[in-house]
Amino acid sequence: MNKKSIIVFCPNPSSLYTVSVCELLLNRGYSIDHIIVRKFTFKRFRTEFSRDGKRLLIKIWKKLFLKEAAYPKGTDSLPLFRSNNKLKIRNVREFKKNGTKILYCNTLNDQIVEDTLKMYDDKLVVFTGGGIIRKNILDVAGDGVINCHMGILPRYKGMDLPEWCILENKTEELGITLHFMDTGIDTGYILRKVKIPLKGYTCIKSLRNSFEPIMVKSMVDVVDDYLNGRIKPLKQESENRRQYFIVHKKLYDLVDSKLKKRTTIANKKSKIQFI
Repeated sequence: MNKKSIIVFCPNPSSLYTVSVCELLLNRGYSIDHIIVRKFTFKRFRTEFSRDGKRLLIKIWKKLFLKEAAYPKGTDSLPLFRSNNKLKIRNVREFKKNGTKILYCNTLNDQIVEDTLKMYDDKLVVFTGGGIIRKNILDVAGDGVINCHMGILPRYKGMDLPEWCILENKTEELGITLHFMDTGIDTGYILRKVKIPLKGYTCIKSLRNSFEPIMVKSMVDVVDDYLNGRIKPLKQESENRRQYFIVHKKLYDLVDSKLKKRTTIANKKSKIQFI
């Protein structure tokens, strides 16, 4: 097994995505050397609210307060995945008992983050959220920073990509991409693409929920495969790239309407495809 140091970037101490990825890595015999957690400051709130508006308030309520209770019971979701895989850790502080160091920062680009990364010679950074990563951090991130992008690259860059796939009648392009981050927007070297079927989802909320466990497992699989030399990064092709932005709220009824029509047909072809 590769002995690189593993550092995880985290958006908040109780992120289900972060703790699920970390616990699964521990279960596979890896050590998490450092978890770097971005604080939720007023400045961060103001910046993210200017970008996301009311969506941020809903996200805060679900992620920080409701947590697992925000998900409908009995559906494909991260809490069900955690239950099926017997994942128990709910806060990054619990990893201290395994020797993991916890660092809190205002942004993931702070000098303290840069200095912490420089402590490790041979390392890999796993991104589980927390904002844009700048060049000063990328330059000291060892092999790089692995991100899981909710879209198939290079075609689908940006935001709300499941929604845009449905609006463009491209549901066969629903999926995620594991890639190394660089100074561009979703332009880094690709490690793996995973196509995700519609199955029986008739609303965008349930479809999005179904992405999360696949993202967790895919992140852990890719980290494992990369560290053991079973996967090599591939440069993205520059052609056919397109940048997408937040879907206007008035389009969501159309998204759900299209989804209901497409899911009946897609139900017959519901196997996840690893590319």
